[in-house]
Amino acid sequence: MVLLVFFLGIAAATVVLLDSRDGREVPRAFVESQQQIAVATARAIGATASQSLSDLRTVAASGASAGTEPMLDALMRNKKWRGVSVLAAQSRTLVATRGEAVPVQAVPGDVTVPTVASTVAANGEVVLIAVFPLPAGQLLAATTAVRLPDADPDQVLRQSLLLTTLSGKVVAANGPLAQGSDASAEALIASAGKAASGEPGFVLGSAGEQVQPTLTYARVMPSGSPAGLDLAVVAVSDGPLAGTDPAGSGVVPAAALAVLALLGFLLVRRYMTKPVVSVRADLLRVAAGRLDTRIRASRTTEVARIVAAGKACQDQLNDDAERERKTRGTSARIVCFAVALSMFGWSAGMLVAFRTPQVEIPGAVVASMRVQTGKATEALRRSVNDGLADLETLAAGAKDAKDVKGTDEPLRASLRELLATQTRYRSLYLVDREGSATGEVIGRPPLRTAQPPARDSGVRQQNQSGRVPVIFAEVPLDGATLIGEYDLDHLRVLLSQVPGHARVVDSGFRTISATDGFVAFEEVTAESLRRNAGLAKNGSAVAEVHQGSEEPAIVASAAVLGGSVGRLGWTVTTEKPASELALPENQTRRYAHLLALVAALGTLFGYGWILFTVLGPLRRVARAADNLVAGDLKSVIYPQRHDEIGTIASCLEICRQAVVQGPDRLGDVRRPSGSATEPTMLMEPVPAPAPRKRALARAGRRP
Repeated sequence: MVLLVFFLGIAAATVVLLDSRDGREVPRAFVESQQQIAVATARAIGATASQSLSDLRTVAASGASAGTEPMLDALMRNKKWRGVSVLAAQSRTLVATRGEAVPVQAVPGDVTVPTVASTVAANGEVVLIAVFPLPAGQLLAATTAVRLPDADPDQVLRQSLLLTTLSGKVVAANGPLAQGSDASAEALIASAGKAASGEPGFVLGSAGEQVQPTLTYARVMPSGSPAGLDLAVVAVSDGPLAGTDPAGSGVVPAAALAVLALLGFLLVRRYMTKPVVSVRADLLRVAAGRLDTRIRASRTTEVARIVAAGKACQDQLNDDAERERKTRGTSARIVCFAVALSMFGWSAGMLVAFRTPQVEIPGAVVASMRVQTGKATEALRRSVNDGLADLETLAAGAKDAKDVKGTDEPLRASLRELLATQTRYRSLYLVDREGSATGEVIGRPPLRTAQPPARDSGVRQQNQSGRVPVIFAEVPLDGATLIGEYDLDHLRVLLSQVPGHARVVDSGFRTISATDGFVAFEEVTAESLRRNAGLAKNGSAVAEVHQGSEEPAIVASAAVLGGSVGRLGWTVTTEKPASELALPENQTRRYAHLLALVAALGTLFGYGWILFTVLGPLRRVARAADNLVAGDLKSVIYPQRHDEIGTIASCLEICRQAVVQGPDRLGDVRRPSGSATEPTMLMEPVPAPAPRKRALARAGRRP
């Protein structure tokens, strides 16, 4: 009964999980891709804020000793700052300023740690305000504009990127919605902006005939600030409606499983449960002394052999002539195996029917993966170039600091601070004109081998072979060169924003870094990846569906262009098999395989339990019954389990004893005692002592 309920439950789950939605759902793959785009965009804005704090920290650490005016001049040499000021911490009055006026009213109150905030300028631009506490009760504040990335112009996606406050107010927009939207869209955008205060998520609009508005959101969280900004990124696009093939409905396999479960239950009940219960009841009557009991025949071979033994003992006790009895029938073990094989067959049929299909990948999913690859490539480009900008800013500030103290200790202090706050570096150090490290190495031991540095600053790749690619930024500094080696794990984390297997290859298609395990400088030989990467070198990200020998896959590439890192000739390539996409067809296939596995495991454990706990003892009792029929009256038949089959064994043992010792044994004993090798004996009860004798005995023991 338990197995019947179990398999009927699986049949019900099959109907629910494999239900066809008939093309009325946005694929999860598209939603996840768009959500990752929103997260990547929010992370890029947060990286800009974090970089701003890092710049302020670097300049403050290396240039504060030179004075306020040189420190502000060093900051303004970086073109990204719109205005910088030094404020009194308590009164917020201006001490010194450069460039545009810093909106003092937007500076957070009680600043004790580096903080970044946002505000909307009078011209409608979103402005970041980075604030760094200085000694002597002063604050260093700088403003920079927030640039929202351009939305992808693909007409299939119709993507818009919006920057909202956490109250749902739109403060910047790119894409079709930048020209305005209807009331329903505004309500969805407002709800998405409000929900962004928690974890990243998505909101779906009203479904149309072919598409459904899909809004994903993520909050802007700078890594260097104790609290996030009052900003959220909302990505709006048209999600394609797709679904499973109606032929993939789970009604047919569920009905087949229910029929097999019912047939198996009826077969087990007919050939195992009922015969065992019947022969047990008949043998109990015979063992109780009712020799006129009719022992019912059975169609199960094992039970029929037990019935033959019981009737043979009954004939001898009734002094009837022994008759030859047929024990033909169907073996219970064969029935059990047949039922189990039918269940295994259903599981195998599910695996075959829902094997890896030729999935049709919607064009919007391909376009979304292309955009996602481009965003990850942009994050990689920005991170490497920002690393070089950090060193250039630090080197410029170190010149002024060295003029005052005459040592490199302020520079090394700034290097320690930079390594502690930026994960992109693995080591920072100075080298001489021959390229050998001088002084303290901040971080891990250098991978770069000694060679004369270049005369100008830039990002370099030292080797084209070896165990580990050596990527570093170098900045000349008064007879020495400042070196910052990049951490490959940081590059891998940036690539993890792309779905599938992503890698960075150089101009010779040699692997520089990858999200999965890789061999450094291993050449990419797949023709689809090489051709796709070649197309991306024209300047824009590309993506296409590659029809492989086994299954289709999305292949996307984007060249790393712009800044010093763009001269290395890197390209980001990614590949995502169709079977790994969160599409309705794949989801149905995974559910089908899961149900097949659960059914197979249930069959294995359920019918295995029947085989070892029921059929095994039953066949042993049947063999003992065969020996009894053959005339073996000396072998003791003893029960192995305290259940129905154990009771049958006890009854046969009582009948054997009655044949050997006489009918008086019937009804006196129900279960033999002692070990299997000892003869069974009936002990006479010991009479209890008389009450008077017990009282005298107690009295005699008194002192």
